[in-house]
Amino acid sequence: MQGIAVYEVHVTIDILCKVVDNYGDIGVVYRLARALSDLDAGLELRLIVDDLRAFKALEPAIDETAAVQTARGWTVAAAAPGAPELFRARRPRFVVECFACGRPDWYEEILFDPDDPVPRLIVNLEYLSAEDYAIELHKAPSLTRSSLVRKAMFLPGFCKGTGGLIIDRRFAALLRDYDKRARRPVLRRRLAERLGLAAPEGSYWVSVFTYERSYAAIVRDLAAAREAPIFALAAPGRSAAPFADAWAAAGRPFPLAALPFLPQETWDEVLLASDLAIVRGEESLARAALSGRPFLWHAYLQEDGYQIVKVRALLERMRPFFAPEAFEPIERTFVAFNERTEDDASAPGADDGFAAFLEGCRTERGRAGFEAFAGSIRALGDLAGGLLTFMRDFG
Repeated sequence: MQGIAVYEVHVTIDILCKVVDNYGDIGVVYRLARALSDLDAGLELRLIVDDLRAFKALEPAIDETAAVQTARGWTVAAAAPGAPELFRARRPRFVVECFACGRPDWYEEILFDPDDPVPRLIVNLEYLSAEDYAIELHKAPSLTRSSLVRKAMFLPGFCKGTGGLIIDRRFAALLRDYDKRARRPVLRRRLAERLGLAAPEGSYWVSVFTYERSYAAIVRDLAAAREAPIFALAAPGRSAAPFADAWAAAGRPFPLAALPFLPQETWDEVLLASDLAIVRGEESLARAALSGRPFLWHAYLQEDGYQIVKVRALLERMRPFFAPEAFEPIERTFVAFNERTEDDASAPGADDGFAAFLEGCRTERGRAGFEAFAGSIRALGDLAGGLLTFMRDFG
């Protein structure tokens, strides 16, 4: 293959998605599609999704009952039995298979048609990880059952040698605005007005979006925090009730806003407006890491406590940007926050170090470390741009 334009005047890229973890998988795909469209308005994107209901929650233009439709200029097909004719008429040439989601039988048949003489490429876009394998496997080729169908890995990550993170145009603009510290109070005030939030002037915003866990100790430490008053924002989902219950049991010690389900772009801005974001999953972790604001990550629970391996790998990517004494409470809190064998709102968390973590996050030195870490990730460039270049150059 010499490049995309050799085979098609209008480049067509198929993106395949299976929704596994709530809105995380489709959230990445939705952001990737927007970022690719930002880069080249001439791209023809075709999204094949197994759960259009979840997609509709992020993009209201989606009709969850339609087998094939057009939304935001993209073709969106349900991953259901029966091949839409348009895929036979314009056969797959460039395929982004997200998170080893697999391919519908009808798509497999078209993609591996032995009578199709044109080379095609499958790119396996993998989950975000800070582990070393993200460097080792990034852009690694692999074989398929056909010499005409090539395959390669593409791994997002936090360091050189990986694909970086998706930085779509709107998020990049928000980053530029919120990086101007003098502008942040104004931007935050406007966001609060748009969302109807009664945020005290000069308050310290803490956004919460995790899996189930006890928040009793963390609410206690937030309530005891001095300097700026705490303003908590609880995103809908698995942590909303545990956090609200702990807050109520503590006597409602600070204002708490229960957020509605927000569009992806608005949630991005909530994370940027937060002084501390407590997040879960890939999508929110990526936005929090890019934000330059302090964050705490709740990793997806895995067998044999493997989530701790992932947490420690992320911590090693972060460590060089902090002084040792500033990093110690960060490391202790990240690990303690994730040491669990089940997601259970009643299980006591090992959160004794959270007060020191919070105190460090509120210092200039603590904030500077998160800002430097974010700067290093941004310097890697936009994953969507790297992915597009890789597909065009793959030979």
